[in-house]
Amino acid sequence: MAVSGPLDPDQVFRDHYTQVYRVALSMAGNPADAEDICQETFLAVFRGLKSFRGDARLSTWLYRITLRVAARWLARRGEVREPTLDEGRADAPIPIDLVNALQRLPVTSRMIIGLVSVEGLSHGEAAELLGIPEGTVASRLFAARKRLTELLAR
Repeated sequence: MAVSGPLDPDQVFRDHYTQVYRVALSMAGNPADAEDICQETFLAVFRGLKSFRGDARLSTWLYRITLRVAARWLARRGEVREPTLDEGRADAPIPIDLVNALQRLPVTSRMIIGLVSVEGLSHGEAAELLGIPEGTVASRLFAARKRLTELLAR
């Protein structure tokens, strides 16, 4: 889809902040870091907004930026062990045992759970966003949920 005219940065922020925050929170596990990730994400978005051609949906482009920023943020904090890149409202409390269990998952597992289970993307949408086959999304989601269930059972 082609972009018909320049995008208003303020409108992009208002329309997409909640989704960006939820993805950041699912990756970081705490509101303070999620806010920092959002701030870095929107700085990158605003810098790149003029070059956004509309080849992908704006929301897909924002998710990609958010995931890259979150992965870099976690890497700087020493929380990423791999080189790769809750349901409800963004301000809804997340049980601490769930937060702790999510933090023990690899970053790629957190991404898959965040995109599919939290954001409600289809396996196909998540696959397109992450640049992996749809079957890989399904198998990684299954493995991530299984591991999360094991961690919560302890």
